[in-house]
Amino acid sequence: MLVGIDIGGTKTHVLIEDAGRVVLDRSVPTSGWQRGGLLDDTENVVRLVDLFREVAGATDAPLLIGAHGLDSEWQRLEFEARLAENHRGAIRAVNDVELLGPAAGFDEAIAVVVGTGSKVVAHAGDGELISAGGHGFLLSDPGSAAALARDAVRAVLGALDEGREVDLLGRELMTHFGVEDEIALSYAFTANPRLTTWGSLAPLVFACADAGSELAASVVDNAAKELASDVGLVCRRGALGSDVVCAGGVVTNQPRLYQALLSHIEDLDLGLTVHLLSVAPVAGAIELARKLPIQTLFNDSRRNA
Repeated sequence: MLVGIDIGGTKTHVLIEDAGRVVLDRSVPTSGWQRGGLLDDTENVVRLVDLFREVAGATDAPLLIGAHGLDSEWQRLEFEARLAENHRGAIRAVNDVELLGPAAGFDEAIAVVVGTGSKVVAHAGDGELISAGGHGFLLSDPGSAAALARDAVRAVLGALDEGREVDLLGRELMTHFGVEDEIALSYAFTANPRLTTWGSLAPLVFACADAGSELAASVVDNAAKELASDVGLVCRRGALGSDVVCAGGVVTNQPRLYQALLSHIEDLDLGLTVHLLSVAPVAGAIELARKLPIQTLFNDSRRNA
């Protein structure tokens, strides 16, 4: 039996396989079990394990978790330690972006996730994790839903500074917020800087781009260019693999962004092949779980203590 979990900013996907047969395939809102950040509440892991505890033998099986927000080694180790108090089988935790390559069937690949957040992740020859971006929607995360909204409002304000006429993007944003000018838009937009609030505006940006807004189209293209730049950055730092695997709600559901990203990665001229992930990322957790030992030394020592 193998247990794989993909913890995203919005959704948590649990998949359990036994001898190649799926015995549990469950998706729940992450907010349903996670209080605050992943490590903010020590009971988070208890509620997480409760999502699959009902399956006989699951708490003794190898467990691989890819989690949004595991961005450093100390976070990973702390999360694994807490899991070990609630799970008897082998445990490994990684950043959720690390699931993409294995899910696509590649031992080594450059992973690009663009959804609630965005990040580029790969591995170096010594196994070290190399990443770019993923610093949160206020500062980074190009192409993510919230960052697209942020950049759209900035583009509208930039057009104002240049003395340009308000285009469709500006008009639609002002209508959305019920304001009549760009200055009022800036106040309304920044009054509630929440991930979900800003992220809900992403479809508006794409709709405006598809309807002919040059400003909206440039916002999407610039996001794709920044993501491609991050791909080039991890390559320069020694990333292994010539395949780029893309996943996440925004890049999967918005062809304009994916095609722009594809074009900008080709412009890097690094011989990379780009793929759009066609299976759930949690499949990568199952593939990585296959490589775990039946029992970790950490858990052995805990039980023998």
